[in-house]
Formats: sequence, structure tokens, C-alpha cells
Amino acid sequence: MKISTILNSATMGNPKRMYPMIWWTLLEYFFRGAPYGITLFVVWELFKPLQNPGTGLDISKIVIACISLAVSLLLLYLTSKKAYFKAYKTGYDICAEGRQKVAAHMKKLPMGFYNQRDPGDIGAYIVTDYANIEQMTTHIVPQFFGALIMPLILLIGLFFFEWKLALAATMVIPLAWPMLKLTNYIVKKLGVKHQKIKVNASSRMIEYIQGIRLIKAFNLGGTKFERLEKSFQNLKKASIKLEAAPGPTIIFASVLLNGGIVLIILLGFTYLLSAQVTLPVYILFLIMGVHIYQPLIHAMTFMAEMNYMKLGADRIDTLIKTPFLPEGSITEKQNIESIEFNNVHFSYNNIEVLKGLSLKIKVNTLTALVGPSGSGKTTLTRLIARFWDVNSGEILINGNNIKDYNSNNLMSMISIVFQDVYLFNDTIYNNIRVGREDATEAEIIEAAKLAQCHEFINSMPDKYQTMVGEGGSTLSGGEKQRISIARAILKDAPIILLDEATASLDPENELFIQKAINDLIRNKTVIIIAHRLNTIKNADNIVVINQGEITEQGRHHELMNNNSLYKNLWDEQQKIKGWKF
Repeated sequence: MKISTILNSATMGNPKRMYPMIWWTLLEYFFRGAPYGITLFVVWELFKPLQNPGTGLDISKIVIACISLAVSLLLLYLTSKKAYFKAYKTGYDICAEGRQKVAAHMKKLPMGFYNQRDPGDIGAYIVTDYANIEQMTTHIVPQFFGALIMPLILLIGLFFFEWKLALAATMVIPLAWPMLKLTNYIVKKLGVKHQKIKVNASSRMIEYIQGIRLIKAFNLGGTKFERLEKSFQNLKKASIKLEAAPGPTIIFASVLLNGGIVLIILLGFTYLLSAQVTLPVYILFLIMGVHIYQPLIHAMTFMAEMNYMKLGADRIDTLIKTPFLPEGSITEKQNIESIEFNNVHFSYNNIEVLKGLSLKIKVNTLTALVGPSGSGKTTLTRLIARFWDVNSGEILINGNNIKDYNSNNLMSMISIVFQDVYLFNDTIYNNIRVGREDATEAEIIEAAKLAQCHEFINSMPDKYQTMVGEGGSTLSGGEKQRISIARAILKDAPIILLDEATASLDPENELFIQKAINDLIRNKTVIIIAHRLNTIKNADNIVVINQGEITEQGRHHELMNNNSLYKNLWDEQQKIKGWKF
């Protein structure tokens, strides 16, 4: 594996960002090696009187060596400090910007991308994969290059003393190369499996947490939750295998490299006996031999770790290359004049959901979508918001294909109130402000009043600054729904997509929310998914969808006279009203 490829993956195609960090690390390791060189110089001076009897010890050189040692240690401190901060700042900057880039890219991906993946897989992009890249950029890469520079400098220095012995010390290094290649192959092969198993374990953990109420209700303990237990067992086995499998090759490579020390001892001793080297040179090679090979062994370990962590970088690289919905060029704001579906076909996973659907929606009217579960009602509203692109046909706003609109411009024209409300782990104030970030406090409070939630907000200890918990966990379903309507009112978009918000609420909350919805939809073009037909009796147009096709449409009294699907649905719901326990 080329180092350039690893750096390219870690930096999302901009490896030059890591060059200053690497150079500072190399300089740091150079000064780390300086004390060894100075020590050898001192040893060399001490041996001179022994080699040349009658020659005195040159104290001035020893003093110069001590001063040089002090200067080198000072430089080591300065360069280490610079390399340290450069490594961490650069590494964390790369990861912070990368996470933001990934999040921005994921925002543009079609919803089909998320439907085809486990939640653990999606979360791993931001959390696990970038944790690996963070570790690689701040620790592994600098230490890898540092581990290479010291042996290189020492070998170059030794060539000046005795090139044959230095060449012999160098020749053992290529012997470890096949072991390095084999190690990288093992790590890559097992690493891919390990990552898949780790992502699966994360998904099962999320599934377990999300379903904890069901698990408790049916008395399913953690040990009985087989899917979670099995995923953790598989992760344990894969982790042990990933750690253990490359061990023998790394150990064998270490033995080969340390064999260079044996070679230096034996060959150097032969040269010493034949007077080809002096005793100081021989001792110099013995001391330096250890410092040549030990960093190289560390570098091999770092290389294996980089190859594993690169798998996360490759996943992110693949994600970034996943095509998102192309942006249109229309950016100017427009008054809504018409919305039209023209022969729209759409499929989920090769299952056709909408089959040549055509529909015209009049401006400033209430259009209700009704029909059996799975008929395509929700899909139709999501296509207007361009969560997906149609397979064929077109959706037009003011005669322009929605693909021709800039995504921000398109979404500025649409407010969506989902039946399943999600609130961010933030204050109520900020959750309402999601509707329009530049809104004033007065506008936010006014929206809350219209959404019938000002009263319950003021009853809380921190009022609008109350934290709602992840997903709005500290609020009731009705309270969450009203806050979601408040932010839709604040957004004040001309098109309202409404997944009937009162379907699963108690009568008191339903009354509050119905009032809020009435304020939300005033003078708007509203498309509502209706589950309870009595709530849309007065709709301007009721569109009945069955198996991806429009079977009938019109006002309530017109559809009742047709004696078709709508009337059947209405009659069934009227019968339900009489059910009692």
C-alpha cells in the first residue's frame, strides 16, 4: 500500500495538508537522534589516547560536545513542541472539516441511500470511521515517518565510518519486506470483515436501545436478546482474529531485522580481528545497531495500523463519491401558481409504488390524499419535497421541473409537518427557530402562540430555554407536535405538506393541534395525508390513491355519490365509531 494513497484517503484528496506536520515530525526525530551522535563523538575522543599512546585527551572538544548536547536538547524541545501542536491541530482540523463535509454531502443524498443501510452503518461514517482517521492523522502517520527517519540518518552516518559493515547492516532490511506485504494483506482482508461486523454490532445496539420498551414489556433481558448477543460475540471473535493474525508475520519480520545486530557483531568482529575496523568503530556499530532496527519494527506496526484505518477513509471516500441529487439553477423566490404531477413513476427497491400518476393541485387550496396503507400517499408528498427523484415523468411547480430548482430555494417554498416529530436535543426556543434561523424572539413567541404551545412552554421552569432531550424525550407527543407546527408557522412557506398530525393523539391535544393547523394553513397551498376522513370532509379536493394510481378525486359529497373506494373507506370508519369495550 502506497503511503501517498493512505494520505490521500485520510485527507479526502488533499494530502499536502499533512506535509508541514510530517516535516516538523522528521525534524523532531532528527534532533532526537542528535544526542546519540554527540555521545558517539565523545566516546570517539575518549578512545583516541588508547589508540595513540602519548596523545592527551582534548578537553575542549568534550566541552564543545556538552554545549552541542545542550543546544540540541533545546532544539529538540522547540521542534517537539511545534511538531506536537502541528500534528494535533492539523489532524483535528482535517477531521472536523471532513465531518462537516460528510454531513453536508449526506444532506444532499436521496432518502433511498438511508433506506438501504442500517443506522449503525450511517453513524459509523461520522463516528467510528473519523475516529480512525483522527488517530491516524494525529498519531500514526507522524510516528511512522519519525520511525523511518532515525534509522536512515544513522545508516547514512555509519557509511562514513565503514561502508561494508554499514551495507551489511542495511541488507537485512529488504528481507523483512515480504513479511510487511503479507501483514498488510492479512490486515486488509480481516479488516474489511471486522468493520462490517463492527457496524452490524452498532446497528444491533441502536436497535436494542430503540426497542427497549418492547424488550422490557415482554421481559426480554440482554442475555436473551440473541441478535445483540450474537453481534457482540462475532465482534469479539473478529477483533481477536484481527489482532492475532498479523502477529506471527510481524514477529518474524522483527526476528529478521534484529538478525542484523547478530550480523554486525559477527562480521564486525571479523573485521576487527583483520584490522579492517578499529575498536571504536566496532563499538559504534554495536551501539547504533539497536537504534537502527527497533524503530523499523515500530514502523511496520504503524503501517499495519494505517492499512486498517485506511479502510474507514476508503468508506468515507466511497460515500463522498455517492452521487447526490443534482442541483438546479433556479434560485429566485417565486409565488406559487401551480403544482402538477405529470405521468410520475417511482419505485422502492424495484417495487413500483407510483404508476403513471398525474395530478394538478390548485393554489391556495386544501388537497387531501386518502387511500389504503401502502398506496403511495406519503411517497407523493416526499417527492414534492424532492427527498427522492422520480424514475420517470415530472413534478412541476409553476411549470418548472422541481429538479431545476436549487434545493435551498425549493425547500424554502415547502413546510413539512411529520406525524412522527423529531426535536433536537436543544432548547424549545432553538427547536422552533429551526423554521427560520433569522427570526426574532418576538416572531418565535408569536409562532408558539399560534401553534397553541406558548402556555405550556411558560409553565416550564426555564420556559423557552428548556432543554427537550434527544428527540424531544422530555415532552409529550402532543407538545412535540405543537412545537413542530410552531416552526412550520415561523417558516411561513407557501406550500404545506401535512402528514395528519392528530391521528394518534388524545382529544384534548387534538383540539389544540387542530387550532394550530388552522393557523398554519391559512392562505397556503396544503397537501394533507388523511387517515381519518372526517377531518377532511371540507377539503377542496380529495384524491383517492390505490396501488400507486389515482382512482377518483373530487369533493366529499361527489365521492360519496360514486359508491367506490372512498365511500367504502368512509363507511368502514363510521362503523368503527360504534365500537366499544
